[in-house]
Amino acid sequence: MRIFRAEYAHPTQASRVGLSVFESPQGFLVTEDRSGTSTVYATLGLFDARDEALARARRRAEELERQRYHPVAAAA
Repeated sequence: MRIFRAEYAHPTQASRVGLSVFESPQGFLVTEDRSGTSTVYATLGLFDARDEALARARRRAEELERQRYHPVAAAA
């Protein structure tokens, strides 16, 4: 089950980047996806604790923002 989702856009790149945290019986999975012609997924880590997983997603979001990505508002 997904417990966190954030999307980021870049001013000059067409693809968006999504960060997600999923809860499963094995732990908390953090992923990054890039949507373009096709969607590419990358695993950022599997963590035992929810706080660790959310912290990893937050660190990756900070990295993206340093690369000029900005958060995209969620659809209402």
